[in-house]
Amino acid sequence: MDPEVLEAVKKALISRLGETKVLWKKPDIVLYRKDTYRIRFDEDYKYLPDLVVLPETTAEVQEIVKVAAEHRIPLIPKGGGSSRTGMLVPIHGGILVDTIKMNRVIEVSVPNLYVTVQPGVTLKELEEHLSEHNLALNQEQGSLRMATVGGSISTSGFSRKHQKYGTIADRVMSLEVVLADGRILRTGQKVLYTSTGYRLHQLFVGAEGTLGIITEATLRVEPLPEARDAIVAFYKGFWEANEAAQRTMASGVTFTGGEAYEGHDMSSYGAPPGLKGLFYVGFEGIKGEVEAEVEFVRKIVADTGGVLATNENASRFMGMYSEQWCGARTRTKSEDVLTTYVPMERMVEFYDILWNKIGKKYDISPLPGEKYGLDVGRYRIVAGRFFLPKGEGAWEKYQSALREIAELATSMGGSVSSCHGVGIQHKESIKLEYSEVALETMRAIKRALDPDNIMNPGKKIDI
Repeated sequence: MDPEVLEAVKKALISRLGETKVLWKKPDIVLYRKDTYRIRFDEDYKYLPDLVVLPETTAEVQEIVKVAAEHRIPLIPKGGGSSRTGMLVPIHGGILVDTIKMNRVIEVSVPNLYVTVQPGVTLKELEEHLSEHNLALNQEQGSLRMATVGGSISTSGFSRKHQKYGTIADRVMSLEVVLADGRILRTGQKVLYTSTGYRLHQLFVGAEGTLGIITEATLRVEPLPEARDAIVAFYKGFWEANEAAQRTMASGVTFTGGEAYEGHDMSSYGAPPGLKGLFYVGFEGIKGEVEAEVEFVRKIVADTGGVLATNENASRFMGMYSEQWCGARTRTKSEDVLTTYVPMERMVEFYDILWNKIGKKYDISPLPGEKYGLDVGRYRIVAGRFFLPKGEGAWEKYQSALREIAELATSMGGSVSSCHGVGIQHKESIKLEYSEVALETMRAIKRALDPDNIMNPGKKIDI
């Protein structure tokens, strides 16, 4: 940013927000240079925001946007910062809007089963608040402790309880959004269902901050269940565990969510020697319902040759998994994870090409115990975690591998990224998934809401 413009913008923001809510010194803003995206090593400190602001109200966000719009300065909205695709990298500098201080729970409506919150409250904080009212949001994503409501909506975050409760995309009832020209949009009433108007709130689900800044969200919630239980079963490997998963999904039995994967060392969870495949499902509801569902899936496990974990080990596994699931991945530096969707009938072929052709070609190898994974339920995301290439040309190999994985998934009728969004990492590959008509429709929406392209420019889609 031009130094004179920067100084004028800084003074304008300080006059409207106060000096404590505006950061410009390098030791302060360097912390905002990226999210958990694997940026090229020699560019780790290349991109910095010009300013960071920490608003507490919608009115303050509106003032920030008005200043940015006047000078056509980029705005980068920030939630918890656990994004893995570069959504928060300030590639054009500008003003980074950290919403972490916008963390109030505004309203809990028990009879109407909704909660209204500011975007900066974390999912864990919200669940704890709702539990005092015997309610739950049930958005149990991997970054639960640090992900904010606004960040989860903006990335269309996945939930481990998706089979019974859906994901954050299904939770959103209404939003308040500050648009690129400073106007405040309320997408609709706080109603559990309506057949009027366009579903405006859905425009901002998964938009990655490219259409506006979310300042308030109304989300549907459910009563806490009477009973909970889980089944954990061990198998020879992933494909044997997958058989139980496929039968469970085809049965129509009700469960919250689950996973099949191939672990590295299952003995700590009570697995017999030689068994490294794991299948688990969770259950919630009234006591009799849960008991019947557990017995139903126990029979599936028996019919597919699985070995059930003891109740003690199953409970311990679920507790540890809730703490560690995906959260540890945000801190890794020498590896990455793919989360894509391919039709179930193509899954064997997908993994074969992934590891035996693409992996060998670009020197990426799966982490022990992370070669195969399937989210069991309605969305059926396939996953794998791999070491990054090393040595000369490593970055180019990594980028080429990502591209070929995207080509593989979309050629099978799948998705480039099922739960991590697009950001920088998959921006070019999104063209593989959507037709030119679809892409132009997205561009038209972007141009209509953000004609000067100041909302997180260079991410998701170009106009």
